[in-house]
Amino acid sequence: MRQLLSVGMDGPNVNFKLVDLLQKEHAELYGGAQVVTVGSCGLHTVHNALKAGFTVWQLEKLLRAMHFLFHNVPARREYFTSLTGSSCFPLPFCGHRLVENVPVAERAVEVWPLLKTYVDAAEKKKVPVPCTASYDTIVAAQKDPFIIAKLQFFLAISRTFNPFLTKFQTDEPVLPFLDGDLTELLMSLLRRFVQRELTEDLTPLQLIKIDLTDERNLVSPKSVDIGLAAESAIKVMSSFSSLHHCCLLRAEVNSSALSSLSSNVWMCFYT
Repeated sequence: MRQLLSVGMDGPNVNFKLVDLLQKEHAELYGGAQVVTVGSCGLHTVHNALKAGFTVWQLEKLLRAMHFLFHNVPARREYFTSLTGSSCFPLPFCGHRLVENVPVAERAVEVWPLLKTYVDAAEKKKVPVPCTASYDTIVAAQKDPFIIAKLQFFLAISRTFNPFLTKFQTDEPVLPFLDGDLTELLMSLLRRFVQRELTEDLTPLQLIKIDLTDERNLVSPKSVDIGLAAESAIKVMSSFSSLHHCCLLRAEVNSSALSSLSSNVWMCFYT
């Protein structure tokens, strides 16, 4: 390991010139031998996979809106605090480094009931109505009865990604461990919604050939693993919502979020 040299890339399209020069110099010094090239920044690919998986729910838009509604607006912050008795506000969303957004989503879940109190007061003209796109986004999100379940599912998946993204965000030569850890990350996603027998004893190449568009390979909506916190939110909803609607959310998780996540993580095996 002490003989290994790792050249990192700060972005998916950065440092290609350096790699090209390094290859040429290495070839001149060692009789044409080339260093191993594994493509552009794999961490950005994984970050983008996590981001793409939740695009359909527009959670990024919501989390940004929650922060911007009160950011640098002392009057709104004062109204919020006077109404709720809380000075705990949403945190800023990081769009290029998804690993940073676990605390953001946790805070969003924490303040959501308080935010509903603020919005209700605004709609009843007890406080000024913010004429902003951020406010409109929050009002629209409050009409989604499963928004907390979606945020909790986002948290569950983000926490699955975090160990991988944290471990490989380093200058150390960790490439020899990439294949095994990336395979385990992919397996942890597939186990949530793919028939268990289809994922047993498979090589990484076989894993990425599982057809996620074939419903026969997927578990039923009620069997999709959405995490304990999201399960709890679903149970709260099911007490006054039909089982049909709860299954629809699980089906949406299955067909959109998890399938998109897994498909995008697969791209790491090709870059």
